[in-house]
Amino acid sequence: MLRMSRMRKFKRYKQFVMVWKVLAICYISVFTLGYLASGTGAYFVSSQENEQVIQAGTWWDGSELAFVGKPTVDEKACPAMNVSVELKNKGFSMTGTTTYEVFFSETGNPQKTGKKVASGEIKTLEKGEKVSLTYTAEKEGFYVFKALQHPLYGEETEKPLEVWSKKVNAKCKEKKVKEESDKEVEQKKDEDISTEDNKKEESNNTTDDRQEKTKPETEKAPVEEEKDTSSTEENIQETDASEAESEEQEVKEEKQTEKQTEKQPEKKQQEQSDGTDKQSTGTKEEEGE
Repeated sequence: MLRMSRMRKFKRYKQFVMVWKVLAICYISVFTLGYLASGTGAYFVSSQENEQVIQAGTWWDGSELAFVGKPTVDEKACPAMNVSVELKNKGFSMTGTTTYEVFFSETGNPQKTGKKVASGEIKTLEKGEKVSLTYTAEKEGFYVFKALQHPLYGEETEKPLEVWSKKVNAKCKEKKVKEESDKEVEQKKDEDISTEDNKKEESNNTTDDRQEKTKPETEKAPVEEEKDTSSTEENIQETDASEAESEEQEVKEEKQTEKQTEKQPEKKQQEQSDGTDKQSTGTKEEEGE
């Protein structure tokens, strides 16, 4: 009985060990299969997310294009002149390319009245990267560049999708030099004409001044002569009046002297007569006594 019980226990123990081994194997196999399955699933999900991010036109990449500096023109390369502008990405790195256009007008502002003469592609620019856009101009006139932003730039920033460069005047240097020389020649001619006119005016002014100076002298001279004649006439009149007065006085004096001379003998006669009368009366008185 004891041997039978021990055998049964041993058999049961072996069965338990086998079951435990099978369970362990199954657990390990399930764990490994689950680990492998979870890893492939995660990799698949992440690849899908990356594909969604890279797709263009679905979201704004944060880029912002802007023209910097002044446009330049290679005026020496006539008649074909190279007009170039510099474009910079002030925002984040671009995830796709965009386009630009060139407009031309002989006069005025090509941004408003110009015609599109060329277009091109702008490569993807990193943050802060610059690129030079060049157009070979065969006609003289005004040129301007237009660059397009990311398609969703306007919706996110509420700004226009297009950015314009400053206009540039493309003109052949040889013609400029000729025009400048012609202008200088014309200016010199004008200056010479003006100097001649000024000289003529100065000469005329000097002659006029001389004539004016001589005229007053000539005008003053007869005035002075008239004054002299008038003064002489006045002097003559005065002298005549004084002579007349002196003559009148002389006549008066002569008359007075004549009267005095006439009166003096009468007085003397009277005195003599008075004296004789007094003497006669005296003698008569003496005789009466």
